[in-house]
Amino acid sequence: MDTSLMDVISTDTAATLRNNKIQPCYEEVGLNNKRISSSLQLPCRHHPIPPDYLITWIQYQLEQKHTEFTCPRCGAGISYQRLRELVHLKPEKQQYFEETIATLTASKLCDYKTCPGCQSNVERADLNNLCVQCSICTSKMGRTYQFCWQCQREWKGPYINAKHCANLGCGQLKISQPEAPSSLKLCQPEFKRDKLQSDKDDIYLSFDKSARRSRLALIINNLDFVHHDYRCGAEIDEHRMRVLLELLGYVVVTLRNLTSQGMEAALEDFAHRREHEGSDSCFVVVMSHGTQDGICGVSYSVALEDILPVNSIFAHLNTEGCPALRDKPKVILIQACRGEEDGDVMVADIVPMSRRRKEHREKDFICMRSCTPDTVSYRHPTTGTVFIQTVVDILNNHAHEEHIEELLRMVQKTFRDKHPGQMPCKDRTTLLKKFYLFPGL
Repeated sequence: MDTSLMDVISTDTAATLRNNKIQPCYEEVGLNNKRISSSLQLPCRHHPIPPDYLITWIQYQLEQKHTEFTCPRCGAGISYQRLRELVHLKPEKQQYFEETIATLTASKLCDYKTCPGCQSNVERADLNNLCVQCSICTSKMGRTYQFCWQCQREWKGPYINAKHCANLGCGQLKISQPEAPSSLKLCQPEFKRDKLQSDKDDIYLSFDKSARRSRLALIINNLDFVHHDYRCGAEIDEHRMRVLLELLGYVVVTLRNLTSQGMEAALEDFAHRREHEGSDSCFVVVMSHGTQDGICGVSYSVALEDILPVNSIFAHLNTEGCPALRDKPKVILIQACRGEEDGDVMVADIVPMSRRRKEHREKDFICMRSCTPDTVSYRHPTTGTVFIQTVVDILNNHAHEEHIEELLRMVQKTFRDKHPGQMPCKDRTTLLKKFYLFPGL
């Protein structure tokens, strides 16, 4: 398990959230706690899919504002009605899906906005009039309530106006405010040019920022467990990491609350994404509880060995599992405990067949785990894990001038200086060159 800092002091406040758990996607447990899965067959029939993975994949697509859903592997369409036939959705999940689908569909078919009074969706029937009446607010207030479609304030002035209401500033050109500065320091073109000239073959190929570059990143974040505490603070980690990766030019696929079988399927499908062909690298970030044996799925318990071996991540992304990422750096970050011991001690102070050549199946990887073997990894319920915070801070401030191995060494040094009870460690690093992220370029 990754350990909340609050666990060390008192009972984790997350225990109060245990009344809404995800149900296991396994029918039974066989000999030696081995899993017997209940995978589904999608209409495209190319491979079975775990129910929890299908649900979280549909949720990811909804978050991308899609109302037409697809298979995560081949892209074949799957309707929401078919999804309901395949999997049992808990009432609150079904309500969330259907309300989100309705809202997204309405936004495509109708001209509607949120009423500033009651926050309900209101359609504008007359496209030539900015004055719109909300029937809900009218009923609640006992008087006619109208608001301006343009400035989103209660209506003032004549009831028919296609240009502006009588509110101060309505209809005037708005002066665009500059966007808040990013916390990510950007690389200067001169730095990249000089590095490419001086180091040449000692640097991994980096594609320039363009519409043709298709970098992908995968975040798997397990928060809500059946038999263990909700990982309070992990939402903060997910947000920070997603923002960082997007600023670095990656399209981020975020999946939550998966069993080990769901994580395995997600990794397999991620490895088969065509975008890797136009990419120069990838990131995979996994955040969950963990044991000596690997990363816990949301159904993990003493009776059910719902654990993803870390080796599976490498197997899916290696030369055989993901030919499109051959010779390209693959960065793996794992936030999960690897045991229950404290870390500190008391001390004194795709290539055509004709062009094939032998390649080692596992190279061009760099993996950092949040702690050393057998030790815990700390998480604060309101600020997230120290590991993810530190990685994000180091990359924000130094990725414009250092390569990834040096960046991760800086992460380790920060822990030595500020968090001696935990020490991240590099694992199975096989980078053959320096990998610069060149943020902004």
